[in-house]
Parts: sequence; structure tokens; C-alpha cells
Amino acid sequence: MTVLLASLAVLLAFGVAERLARDAAWRAVPVRVHVNGTRGKSTVTRLIWSALREAGIPALAKTTGTAPRVLLPDGRERPLPRRAPASIREQLELLRLARREGARALVAECMAVDPALQWVSEHEMIRASVGVITNVRTDHTEMMGPNLEDIANSLANTIPRGGVIVSGESRFAALLAHRADLAGARLVAVPAPGVDDVGRWLGDDERLALTVTRQLGIADDVAARGFARAPRDPGAARGGTLAAVQGEVRWLDATAANDPESLAALVAEMTGEGPGDCPNLVVYNHRADRSPRLSCFADRSAVIGNARPLVLTGARPPWTVWRRLRARRQGAPPIFVPRRRLARWLRAHAGPGAALVFCGNTRGLDVAATIDEVGRG
Repeated sequence: MTVLLASLAVLLAFGVAERLARDAAWRAVPVRVHVNGTRGKSTVTRLIWSALREAGIPALAKTTGTAPRVLLPDGRERPLPRRAPASIREQLELLRLARREGARALVAECMAVDPALQWVSEHEMIRASVGVITNVRTDHTEMMGPNLEDIANSLANTIPRGGVIVSGESRFAALLAHRADLAGARLVAVPAPGVDDVGRWLGDDERLALTVTRQLGIADDVAARGFARAPRDPGAARGGTLAAVQGEVRWLDATAANDPESLAALVAEMTGEGPGDCPNLVVYNHRADRSPRLSCFADRSAVIGNARPLVLTGARPPWTVWRRLRARRQGAPPIFVPRRRLARWLRAHAGPGAALVFCGNTRGLDVAATIDEVGRG
């Protein structure tokens, strides 16, 4: 009994110490921005961090997308080492790090997917002065819900109590306004693209970040200089051309675009055509723990449905998902190619004028190395 009581006392002491450290970090870092949404979180986080630094405000940021990174007040960027699976407790450590580094502002990408953990991340950890919801798209349906309204409600769990929430999602303005009212927060919508705006993804991200920096009192010209200096995120889409056996091929690494809408936008931007109008060769990198994502793409993605051919690599998908893909593609079954043979297969089958699109998941597939191997022949 004595040992049990002593153990409980130690745990209680640790809990109190952690809470005191968190509260001290809140006081030391008064500007806290919590970036949530389906797509673009890492890029928006980097843009806001860079604008804060350009304005002379020491800022620390963390991105948790393709490759977790910490961006320090002095402009340095370093990988975030993990000795265990990712946990939202990292956000508490991030607060303490911001205080130790002398930051006056923190920009944190939301790392929670589960709706309850999203709520905890905001209300028990970050307590943002400005929250961000970049957009609402179909991803992580197994946790946030099967439709966009459910996903919007889940993302709204990070609306800061008594703060400001900036949203780039016009389709759910009424839902987000209602949730903001319940939290005593003020909803600020991102203005629609202007006539001179090219409407590209980066343009959307910049408009959203600019709306945030205006709430922080940063002049637009200062923010724009910061945006221009923002380091590119490792998960940002990349593309180019390569010389394959049968001729020159355009390629696009969209493995970080984990929802059908984002993938379609990137493919249209690369090709200038709709998802069914271009001879796309699509490589979907499948993860065994992300089968619901492949099911979502099978049901809702025209890029996947119209790919000629569709190649799956990585983990072999369950038969039920494979069958859904076959049915969706109406007689043009997908092809499975192991990663170790992928470059060789692409060299033989990538025809001239084709658009080679990599999508699905970033983890496990080194697109740059694959492209390099294809090009070497």
C-alpha cells in the first residue's frame, strides 16, 4: 500500500510539474498559431513562421507532414527525431522548446487526426490565439467520419476558445461560424482569389497565410517578403521531365496529396487538362495501415479511375479493396509491381507524352530515387 501511494504521489508531482511548465510557456510565448486542415498545413505553417521572422518577431514552428521538422527563431531548420511513435505530447514539448529558444510566437501544425485528440491538442496544449483550418477534404475517413461535414466538424475541434479562427474553406462557412460562436471565437474567412491570382495551390496557401498575418498585425509587404523567403516543405509537390526508353515523360510527385480533390487539382495543374483527358500512368504507393485511403481513392478519384495504366506498389492491398478498384475501372484492372522492380517496369512502359503521377502515401517510396533510376536506364 505504501509503495502504491508513493507511486501515485510521484505521478501527481510529474503531472503538476508538466502543467506548471505548460502554463509558463503560454505566458512566455503569447502568439500561438495552430494550423489544422486536410491539405497545405505544412506549407501554411512555414509561410506564417517566415512572415513572423520578417516582422522581427522571434518565432518557432513545427511541421509534421512528410518529414517532421522544427524551424527555429534564428532561421535554422532541423529534423524532429522520434524514438517512439508520434504522440500529441510533442506539442507540450514544443511549447517548452519555444520558451527555451526565446520565441515570442509559436506556429504549430496540428498532428492529431482523432477528433478527441484534436480537441485536446488545442484546448489542453496549444491554446492558440489564432487557429487555422486550411480546407476540408476527404481523408482519414476511418477516424474523422465518412463525409465532408463530419470531417469539418472534426477539424472544428481546434477552434480556439475566445480566439480567432481563419478558414480557407467556404463550403462549410455556416458550420464553422456556428462552432466558432459556441467557442466564443471570431471566424475570419480567406478572401476569394483576385483577378490577378493564378489560383494555384501555393496561391491559396499564401492567401490563407496573409489572412493570418493580418490578424497578427503584420503589414502585407512585410508578410510578402517573408513568404518569398519561406523554405520549401519536403512534402510539397514536385515535378519535371525525364527521358525514358520510349521518349520524354512528364512526372509529378503528388504522394503527399492524400485526398482525391487535391490530387485532381495537382494533375490538372501539371497537364492543363482534366483527370480523364491525359494519358496518365499513375503509381499508387499503398501502405498496409492506410487501406481506407485506397478505398476512398478507388471510389472518388477520377485520376485513379481513368489511369491507363494504374500501378500499385508498396504493400499489397486487401482483396476487398483490390476488387473495388477493378470494379471502378470497368475492365482495366490495376497492376501490382513491387517497389524493387518499379523503376525497371516504368522504363519499359512509360510512353512518350505520358504524365507519370506518383500518389497515395509518401512513406516507403523514394520518388526521387525512382525517377533517377528510370532516367539512368
